[in-house]
Amino acid sequence: MSKFGGVFLTALLLGAAPVAQAEVPRHIAQEAAWGCRDRSDLIDLLFLGLSTSFDNKLATALGDGRCVYFTAGESVTIVRDGGHGIVKVQRGGATPVTYWTTVRNLD
Repeated sequence: MSKFGGVFLTALLLGAAPVAQAEVPRHIAQEAAWGCRDRSDLIDLLFLGLSTSFDNKLATALGDGRCVYFTAGESVTIVRDGGHGIVKVQRGGATPVTYWTTVRNLD
């Protein structure tokens, strides 16, 4: 095998490893778990924490369709690790949709 063949094979294997890991099904662990389509929306809401504006901003994002509530026990698939306890999950159904959420929402 040439030097380039080895490099190509290594890159192919390294690129395939996260895909195989991402296909592990997980479940939503909490009743009030929520996630957002845009990572920046999720981070903005997380920084609000327990402030009084959190409920209003989350309600607006839910109403706009930017964020959703998950059902406890719902199956999701992690498609990307965003670091710092944030993951991108894919929600099943006829048309799969991805959302950013916190790891603590998964079992």
